[in-house]
Amino acid sequence: MDKKKDKIVLMYPGQGSQYTGMGLEYLDCLDDFRNYFSSASDVIEEDLLEIIFNKNNSGFKLENTLYSQISIYTMSAVINDYLFKNCFLKKNCVFALTGHSLGDYSALYASGCFNFADGLKLVKYRGQLMAEANEKMDGMMAAVLGTDLSTLESSLIDFKKRYIEEVYIANYNDYSQIVISGTRSNVENAIEFLKEKGIRKIIPLKVKIASHTPLMREVAINLGNYIRDMKIDNPSINFYSPTSLNYPGREELSFVLENQLTSKINWVKTIEYLLNNEAVDIFIEIGPGKVLSGLVKRISEKNNKDVLIFNTDKMSDINNFKDFLN
Repeated sequence: MDKKKDKIVLMYPGQGSQYTGMGLEYLDCLDDFRNYFSSASDVIEEDLLEIIFNKNNSGFKLENTLYSQISIYTMSAVINDYLFKNCFLKKNCVFALTGHSLGDYSALYASGCFNFADGLKLVKYRGQLMAEANEKMDGMMAAVLGTDLSTLESSLIDFKKRYIEEVYIANYNDYSQIVISGTRSNVENAIEFLKEKGIRKIIPLKVKIASHTPLMREVAINLGNYIRDMKIDNPSINFYSPTSLNYPGREELSFVLENQLTSKINWVKTIEYLLNNEAVDIFIEIGPGKVLSGLVKRISEKNNKDVLIFNTDKMSDINNFKDFLN
């Protein structure tokens, strides 16, 4: 691999990237694909591939937090291992790993912090906690499009003054795609208030939870206690956290992952940091969908950075990357 191709960032997607039928063409292409999903099926005590491929109209379960998180983690892990085991990627060619919310767990698996089986149990526990909170909390998240961060922050301060209600910025995804989060009544009021302010492109998300806000404190504490009882190794590849905005070591990881549920995902600052490092000129999204690839494209263009962006949503996408390496 030549010098230009030694500067890679691997990105792992979060909840919302799942879709029915994802990975169907990988069944006979990726090594041990069925074994990974067999292990995941054992953990959730249901056939995960049947759900993903919508057998007997079971695909609706992918909208459930538990199934979506397990399926994304499993898909990301099998693609990640295929790339490394088939010599498309070498660890010494990777500058850093990063993930978007749930994607942190795929990234930490890829970094060697825990094995696939332990990661499955951890993701299942996180998914169960969030699914339970989903039923109790009646939270809401909404994507605000076409508005910059400072304008939205100022508007939410005005909203709080008028309504004495708190709505939080949960995800700073790119310069004009920001997710707000809070209780359903507060977010609905905030949407109406923002529209009055001229911010009209707001899309409610299909969740009933207030992720990445202080409202997740109880869930976060339970998750943190679980992680602190796990065996976690130091990352063998640098992991950059989009919530703590640093490279946490083994001793910090439980706190970083606990606080992740109550803190903003600062994807913009993460990608800006990586773009500003001269060692980085290639980004690869490892897992279903192309959401992160699109965000990096817009952020890099805004910063006048010329980078190569690959994803792994289809076998043709993997082959494109393989051809590039060759």
